[in-house]
Amino acid sequence: MRALSSSQVAVGNNVLLDGRLALFHKRERWLAVADLHFGYELSQRAAGNLFPLWGMQTIEKRLKELLRTYNPLRLIILGDLVHDRAAAREATHLVKRLSRYCNVLLIAGNHDHELTNVIDLVDSWTTKRFHFHHGHCMIDCPDRIQIIGHYHPAGTMADGAGLRLKLPALVQRRDCWIMPAFSPWSGGTGFTPDQRSRVWLCSPQRIIRLEEAA
Repeated sequence: MRALSSSQVAVGNNVLLDGRLALFHKRERWLAVADLHFGYELSQRAAGNLFPLWGMQTIEKRLKELLRTYNPLRLIILGDLVHDRAAAREATHLVKRLSRYCNVLLIAGNHDHELTNVIDLVDSWTTKRFHFHHGHCMIDCPDRIQIIGHYHPAGTMADGAGLRLKLPALVQRRDCWIMPAFSPWSGGTGFTPDQRSRVWLCSPQRIIRLEEAA
C-alpha cells in the first residue's frame, strides 16, 4: 500500500479514510464502502426517465481501484447495493467480479429487500471494536463503534465570496461513524460539525475536516 497522501487521513487507530469514499483498517485489512445504489440509472429508465449509463461503470472502476490500492482481505458493502430490483442481475455479476479480488461481505440495506433470493446478504458484521450495519434500523451496541451508511452525509464549504462546494462526507461521533454514499447519483444530506461530531469532506484529491474549511 502506498504512503499517506492528501486524499487519505487517519480517523481512528489503524483506520484510514480514503477520499474515494472508503474506510480501510490496516491491521484487520477490511475495506468498507456504503450505499452503491448500483443500477440507479436502470431504475430511472424503467420508470421512463432517460438517464446515462455511466454510473455503474464509474462505481465498478472506483471499487477496483480501491481494491488494487489496499489489497484487502474483505470488502464490506454497507447496504443498498442496488437501488431496486431493476439492477439485480447486474449487481450479481458485479459481486462476482469483485470477488476475484477478495471476500465480499454484503450487508442488507433498505433498498436490498428484493435481492434476498438471488444474493447472500447479512444483517450485520462485528469485529472486536466495530459493528457494521446499514443504519436504517436502530441497534443497541454500547461496547463497539457502529459503522453505518443510509444517511448519505455531505458537507458544504464556502469561500466567503459566494462560492459553495458540497462534498460527500464521513461523520464521526463517539459511538457511530456514518459513511459517505459511494453512489455518484447521491445528492447528500447536509451535516455540520458540533461538539459531538467530526465531519470529513471527501474528494479523490483531498480530505478536509469541515471545521477547518470555514
